[in-house]
Amino acid sequence: MDWKEEIKQVIRRIAEDEIFRQAFFSDPEAALAEYALSKRAYRYLTTRVDEATFAEEYGKFFPQESLIVRGDDTPRDLGDLDEAALPIDRGGDDALPKRIVSTGFSTDVQPDDPLDSHTPLTPATDYYYWFEVGERVAGSVEVTDVELPVEKLPPEARLHVVLFAFEGEMAIFPGADVGQIKIGRNGRVRVTKPAAVPDSLAGSTLLTRRLFFPVRTPAQAGDHRLRCNIYYQQTLVQSRLVTVRVEPNPVPQDEAALKAEVDYTLSRTLDGSQLHGMGQNRLSLMLNDNGNGTHGFRFFGESEFKNDAALGAGELGDLINKARGALRKAAWGDEEPYLEGKTYRYGGRINLSRLTDDLVRLAIRGYRFYDAIINQLAGDADQARALADLMLKPGQVQIASKQSARLVVPAALFYDYPLDDGRSSSDYSLCATFIQSLKTSAPLPDTACFQGNCPRHDDDTVICPSGFWGYRHSLGLPVSVNQAPDAPPEIPSPNRPIVDISVFTGFESLPQHLQQLQAMGIVGERADSRDETLEMLKETHAQMVYFYCHGGITNENIPFLQVGTDHDPRLTPSNLRSKRIRWQEPRPLVFINGCHTTALSPEAAIDLVSGFVENARAAGVVGTEITIFEPMAVMFAEACFDRFLLKRQTLGEAIRGARLAMLQAGNPLGLVYIPFAMAGLKVVEQS
Repeated sequence: MDWKEEIKQVIRRIAEDEIFRQAFFSDPEAALAEYALSKRAYRYLTTRVDEATFAEEYGKFFPQESLIVRGDDTPRDLGDLDEAALPIDRGGDDALPKRIVSTGFSTDVQPDDPLDSHTPLTPATDYYYWFEVGERVAGSVEVTDVELPVEKLPPEARLHVVLFAFEGEMAIFPGADVGQIKIGRNGRVRVTKPAAVPDSLAGSTLLTRRLFFPVRTPAQAGDHRLRCNIYYQQTLVQSRLVTVRVEPNPVPQDEAALKAEVDYTLSRTLDGSQLHGMGQNRLSLMLNDNGNGTHGFRFFGESEFKNDAALGAGELGDLINKARGALRKAAWGDEEPYLEGKTYRYGGRINLSRLTDDLVRLAIRGYRFYDAIINQLAGDADQARALADLMLKPGQVQIASKQSARLVVPAALFYDYPLDDGRSSSDYSLCATFIQSLKTSAPLPDTACFQGNCPRHDDDTVICPSGFWGYRHSLGLPVSVNQAPDAPPEIPSPNRPIVDISVFTGFESLPQHLQQLQAMGIVGERADSRDETLEMLKETHAQMVYFYCHGGITNENIPFLQVGTDHDPRLTPSNLRSKRIRWQEPRPLVFINGCHTTALSPEAAIDLVSGFVENARAAGVVGTEITIFEPMAVMFAEACFDRFLLKRQTLGEAIRGARLAMLQAGNPLGLVYIPFAMAGLKVVEQS
């Protein structure tokens, strides 16, 4: 039988046999197992026929009683078609469908007719913002085409498309701001959950491929914005800023009046192998500068929990400084930035009184930070409780920020258990279950508290460390890689991972620390100067690059790392470009233990982080909220390396585990570490 006749035979059965039709659209490979098809027919049927395209391309050839489709009232037999008109011949049998992301606007009267991107919108008027993946749609406002590659996407992958508003700008409508699409086995993208259904399109096949979101322009003229985010398993993989010009009497303009630009990208191509390796997040939080003196928090979590909040830059900065002040107080006894001569408070045996004081202070600061966000985020107590319930069990959390963000949220310090913060410090106590775990050395991750079942959860004068996100969740704070390759979810490794290390030679703990790393079997090359370090970085094939060093900020606000001795030149972000350091395989994780570092805040270090990610192609960077001391640097690094490199835990799990290991030793300062990377990043055996 001719391969085209084979296709027609299957097409007829899909139309006339409801059981077969459902089986085919669910799993075409399994449904076709009973047929002895040619390779050409099999490839066509499994890659180019799905529910949406079947209805659109073949529905008109069958009577309505055999298949409920929207089409011609006069059914015809497939054999009556001119062969050139068969969809089979469109683009050749090996052609795969285009998967370009198109977005744009249309009126609420003619939602299927995209508006010209060069014509502004009218004030105080209802429109639709639409989203489609396929051939580029005429009228798309996308500045740059972005395509979804089908070959590497997980089977039946589902993506959420979510809109967020800016206060006083383009309005969106709750309940019609989240849609879902699915990547079919044949590569075509179809809508599985519409955000809204325009009345005039009810029953239209257009709804199987295009999402519609009702929006409303503000009354005032000017340029206004909204944000469109794409999530995979609650991981933010792409965010586009949509800008709309609004004018009372709009006329076409030379430049685009409606445009959408991708400004945060975890995965530039939405590569399926990257997406699948990210793991599933309990919650995604995006922080970005709104451009009007405020910073926006965009939340999206399981069960389609979605909301956003805005804090003034001053308000947010004050909350961050107070949170870090509590960490400084725990580390060296006061809340001011580190200066030479300040001494480390956490050494020796467990001091329960000191630990209690510090955990109470950290919890109060962390709760006030969380409360300031949740009040504006949730809008009411029911929604606030919904988020708290969502986050009660341990999970993976992504806090994304753009490279331009200058405020790094200390998310590990968020404390979300009920807390009466108006009391004196002597009114609080530590959770008895936690204290018992310390006394018996019961592994904290296995205890009820850290599994989301603290028996004192609702007692608002009892502090349990499991109330901190950093102790309960696996956190990742990836920065945008808009100009970098996709962030890898995996770092391939031989049986024993390699760590190349660059050191400041004057540290007292260095010999013993190196000896311990050697005993763990994970040390590779070692560099004792800036020049040796740069040469090592050019040649490295390590899974991790470890800086055990000083650091700081130049008079021109350039972050640097100080390795070797105080007399060595400094290592700055621009050195990575000038020395052509660009890793291919493996792309290592960079771990910066900056002991006795002055003025190198996370905001100041963002350029250093971005340099390693964008220019050197690092898999991510681990840094700290405040300056650290050698004993805590050694303790945390060894605990984290064991989990991440040897036990092959994800980075989020390894960071959490190292924090809990320090807490088990009576030290709360594991909370200072920040993973600027995907929480799901992991080392895997090299194939």
